[in-house]
Amino acid sequence: MRHGKYLPVLNFGWRREEQFRPRTMPTGEPMSSSFLRRTLMLGMIGALGLGGLSSGMAQTSSPITLHGSITYRERMALPPATVEIRIVDMTNRPTQPETVSRASFATTRQVPIPFHITLNRALLKPNRAYGVVATLLVEGQPWFKTPMPAPLNLKNQSNILLTLRRHGTKRPSPALAGSWYLVTLGKTLLQDGTPTPTLELHEDGTVAGSTICNQINATMTVTGEKLKFGPVATTRRACMDATTAARERLFLASLEQTSVWRMNTPGDMLTLLNDQAQPLLVFHRQSHLPVK
Repeated sequence: MRHGKYLPVLNFGWRREEQFRPRTMPTGEPMSSSFLRRTLMLGMIGALGLGGLSSGMAQTSSPITLHGSITYRERMALPPATVEIRIVDMTNRPTQPETVSRASFATTRQVPIPFHITLNRALLKPNRAYGVVATLLVEGQPWFKTPMPAPLNLKNQSNILLTLRRHGTKRPSPALAGSWYLVTLGKTLLQDGTPTPTLELHEDGTVAGSTICNQINATMTVTGEKLKFGPVATTRRACMDATTAARERLFLASLEQTSVWRMNTPGDMLTLLNDQAQPLLVFHRQSHLPVK
């Protein structure tokens, strides 16, 4: 039996040399050797491409963990809070981005506060714009938020810094800004010569002060004559006597119930009232420019 040489053909089978016949185009014309070489090369490239795609798909579905920290510029202590971190898709709605992944945790730390969030790469689609946003919540209420999403850069997964701003505060009347000391607590005049609670109201909506026993921090939202204090954070020192402790409790409860503010014409007396227009606290002004 006569044996001939074996040659490779496009379908990767083998035929005897004397049986090999040139393939033809759909028009009936014979395929050229250069066309066959190009077709074979494209087939090999396609095979390699599929292998690369499989590897890419495996990488795409792997989890990634982003590390960073959040901070804010206001000089105020943060009470126990909840940190919420979100990865958002900003492509279609930059002002109202869609949440892709979310993580939250409780913290008792002061800023900067470290965070991390883990998500699946498969959630991040090609040709989309993603960002990172953070919120600090106290008693379920947002105190600080990122003003806008920080662009997500997967090349920087461990050094993300998010600077938050005060949330939900409107710039109060300049007349409110200043240092105030309490002269009337409920129906009690505080004129016995003992120290009295104080408030420092700032034009950026931040509030500081003292209950005598403890230091306080809070926020305020002012709309016309309406005034609401946000959750009040306090230090945890015990009062020296029962009378001072009772005054402290009533002072803090009155801040929580405040709904309306009024000021006399000279601008040196501030009255805080509840939603039934009942006076709760009356302050005298100490200064117009509190030290922040």
